[in-house]
Amino acid sequence: MDLATRKMVYYGLLGLLIAGSTIAVFRVAPQVAPVAFLAKDGTLSTYLENIQPDISGNPIISSPITLGVPNISGGLFGSLLSLNVTIDSVTIHQSVGSNGDMMTKSNTKFTFDVLRPFNVSELISTTEIPTENVTMVDLHVASATAAVLGFGVQAVNVPNHELKIPVSPAVRIRGQMNSSIVISGTAHIVFQGTDRITLTPVLHVEKTTEPQ
Repeated sequence: MDLATRKMVYYGLLGLLIAGSTIAVFRVAPQVAPVAFLAKDGTLSTYLENIQPDISGNPIISSPITLGVPNISGGLFGSLLSLNVTIDSVTIHQSVGSNGDMMTKSNTKFTFDVLRPFNVSELISTTEIPTENVTMVDLHVASATAAVLGFGVQAVNVPNHELKIPVSPAVRIRGQMNSSIVISGTAHIVFQGTDRITLTPVLHVEKTTEPQ
């Protein structure tokens, strides 16, 4: 084999080696990139517990027809049997220094009866969020209804459907680690007139857990 032929074979093999290395890099890169991205996110779980009902006004809704008329169980028409609240989204606020706040919203469907205390903390949502400090949680109330004896299901007025709960001190989120916030408070129930019920929840952060 003369010198020219040997050079052609040499450069041909070198070209094949470079092409094979390039293909291998592109095959590996898509598998590595998502892992590096996910490592930047942590998990925040939001729980609800210990909601105490506080009823004011006349807890008996009456009408001229049913006023003072006992039912078969011995109570009065209009007694409040339940008050169900449905939360359909949770928004997490995070502080990012001079750049302002960052928000992460997650959809959920969590319904609870404010007249029935929880035996254990109830999970509202679990959200993957960036590694920044959590400073506030917003719970959006989709609907609220009350079951009233003798009147069936009644709509409940919630003046502010966006329940904002400050988180202080802020909760730190770390990549690929779990943190949690437990919310509790009081559900103020006000009877106004013969057919109007208003619910005003006052919530706060009961406890938090650091990344683990």
